[in-house]
Parts: sequence; C-alpha cells; structure tokens
Amino acid sequence: MKTRIVAEWKTVLSERLSALQSSQTAARSGTRVDGEHRPSNRGERAAVTSQGYLAHGLGERALALQENLDNLEEMGTGTRSKVVVGALLTLSFEEASPSRIVLLPGGDATILTIDQQAVQVLSASSPIARQLRYAEPGDALEIERGGRFVEVEILSIE
Repeated sequence: MKTRIVAEWKTVLSERLSALQSSQTAARSGTRVDGEHRPSNRGERAAVTSQGYLAHGLGERALALQENLDNLEEMGTGTRSKVVVGALLTLSFEEASPSRIVLLPGGDATILTIDQQAVQVLSASSPIARQLRYAEPGDALEIERGGRFVEVEILSIE
C-alpha cells in the first residue's frame, strides 16, 4: 500500500509543479518591457515590478516542489520501524477510530484515498511527527494536538 501512496503523492507534487511553472511563465510575460511595450506611467511600472516579484516567488516555490520530488525518489518505500520520513503510521487518538498518516517530503496535510482508505500526508517536520519522532509500535504518548493534550497510541508502522 505504501508504494501506491508514494506514487500518488508523487503525482500530486508533479501536477502542482506543472501548474506553478505555467503560472510562473504567465507572470514572467507580464514583466515584458521592450521597444513597443513600455510602461508609460507609475502604475504600469508598479504592475511590471509586481509581476516580477510574483514570478520570482512562484519560481522559488517550484524549486521547493522539485526538491521534494527529488527527496521522494531518494527516500524509497522500504518498511520503517520508527517514526521517521517514509513511515506509514496507524495511530489511535484516545477513543477515536484509528487514523493513517504517512510522513513524506512536501507533506502538507493533504488527504489521499487509497483502496478506499484515507491517508493524511504530513511532513516529518510537522508538529505531530516531531512529537512522535523515533517512537515505535506499541508506544503510547501524550502529545499536543489542536491546542490540547491527547493520548495517542502507535498501532503500527510500515
């Protein structure tokens, strides 16, 4: 199942990267200044500058997404025994039914549905992952979640 989750996450990141690159190209075209297309007033010059900043910001975000894709490739899909990058966790928060969380590069709390099961994608630097770092199956911990402390049990790690 983890292989399918990683493949789906790679697809999501790739689609986001493609959309960002298209937006960056569109923003960059708004910065065009040549012999026939020159800003004639202060407002137009400000708009060109704003488009330049937008293109730069989108470019930085695209670089971060590409880095996440590269890290995802390097990570592999092998089994983990502790809460680390690449781990697929089944957690029980107090009385609630078990939750599935996977720690992947670029994780942003997106929920993927694989085999009719919801899996939340978090980064290894997310608050929950930091609090559970290096925990093992069977461990029960008290963590802060949503501004209050809750008990969580690690049912399994893949």
